Amino acid sequence: MSKHSMILASQEGRVCTITLNRPDDLNPLSWQVLGEIENVLDDALQDDSIGVIVIEAAGKAFSTGYDLREEHWITSQYPANFPDHVDIRKDRDDVHTIVDYWMKMWRYPKPIIAKVQGDCLSGAGELLGVCDLAVVSERARFGHPAGRDLGIPPSIMFWPMLIGYRKTKELLYTSRLINAYEAEKIGLINEVVAHEDLDARVALLAAHIARAPSDNLSILKEVSNTWFENMGMEPSVRRGADLDAIYHQFDSFKDFFQTLRKEGVKAAFKKRRELYG
Repeated sequence: MSKHSMILASQEGRVCTITLNRPDDLNPLSWQVLGEIENVLDDALQDDSIGVIVIEAAGKAFSTGYDLREEHWITSQYPANFPDHVDIRKDRDDVHTIVDYWMKMWRYPKPIIAKVQGDCLSGAGELLGVCDLAVVSERARFGHPAGRDLGIPPSIMFWPMLIGYRKTKELLYTSRLINAYEAEKIGLINEVVAHEDLDARVALLAAHIARAPSDNLSILKEVSNTWFENMGMEPSVRRGADLDAIYHQFDSFKDFFQTLRKEGVKAAFKKRRELYG
């Protein structure tokens, strides 16, 4: 496996494991991180010795979402650099580029398993959503706290097709975090296991799935995905990108980044809690 600076990649048997590897920063997502994941996936697609991909993370958090720092910000316009608002047309184009990335991963022919050991929040829900299966530790939590002031991941974390419209609205409106057992109950993830059993459980599941020929698995994945695509999943995600760009015109979006730049990330989060609970 090739070397990367933000992730690790390894192979055991027919299973390739990608590890988000910025534990001190809680594994935030940036274009560099996403690009390194894409490089491994592209290589694995051409490698007949790999049948299944596992995506995991080092440290206590799976990922807390998109990186908030200017040098790693996911769109081309860093909000704190604008006294008023970002250019909506350019911002919309940027958000659709993010959608392009997730839709490519959604259609990736080989099965992808999310192995979640801790918090999986906000934009990280998009990564979770494009994985085929999710096995999580009892310590995992899920939610979109950034919905209070920063906007929506354009896919809305794929919640509407995973958990239904009532739970989607509840979690968006309240921005509350849910634990692993509630996530399993509402269908966001497949299985909760004891934290100390997570490695063994995912290894067993991945090895079992990888026994099937890759061509067979790709057809099983495509036929499952087709149901959701025929129900209008991608047009809905594209509309989500448009609405996210509109959200980025709201004062709450600008104010969060102004506070972050002037006072730091802890102060920005504290202000969010004071304003919205």
